[in-house]
Amino acid sequence: MLDLKSLNWAIKQIAEEKGLEEGQILEGVESAIAAAYKKEYGKKGEIIHMKLDSKTGGFKFWKTKTVVDESTVRIIEEGEEEEAKSEEGKVRGEMNREIEEDGEEKLPRYNPERHILIAEAKEIKPDAQLGDELIFELEEHQDFGRIAAQTAKQVILQKIREAERDSVKKEFVNKEGEIISGIVQRIERGNVFVDLGRAMGVVFYNETIPR
Repeated sequence: MLDLKSLNWAIKQIAEEKGLEEGQILEGVESAIAAAYKKEYGKKGEIIHMKLDSKTGGFKFWKTKTVVDESTVRIIEEGEEEEAKSEEGKVRGEMNREIEEDGEEKLPRYNPERHILIAEAKEIKPDAQLGDELIFELEEHQDFGRIAAQTAKQVILQKIREAERDSVKKEFVNKEGEIISGIVQRIERGNVFVDLGRAMGVVFYNETIPR
């Protein structure tokens, strides 16, 4: 089980430092652990999700598959796979021209790791429809390797940066046209860089007052 006390403390600290909601940080942690799970135990093309039980500290993993048929994906038979791969490189440039001429893009290739045919889907869920996502539970793992742990760390940092950018954008988006105060940090080639607290503002040379 996960040390919830340590995790909750870390999430709270990061949220306070970055001015973010704790839920945003938790989502980043869950995405990171899902990415680590896929790196260690998953298969190429799988769409893996993870949910942390805030009461027990346990993990729940699952993957999703989209319900498709011949009208929504290209189904390539096993014997045609190698031929398709060899042709793919040859026609890539032609395909781009073909898309421009026809105005239609080719359907995505069927991938059994992320797609499920509607006939098979209906055996699992009788009312399944095209485009639905079916959930398949996965075995729980917590012993991630070094590479998987590094993947998780990178995803967490990325999610935090994304959340921080969104938070700063929300703070300033409604202030357009208003006068706000800041502290001049430096002047480079006539451009003035101003510290606005959670963001750095720039007054360009052609927008500054002489002297």
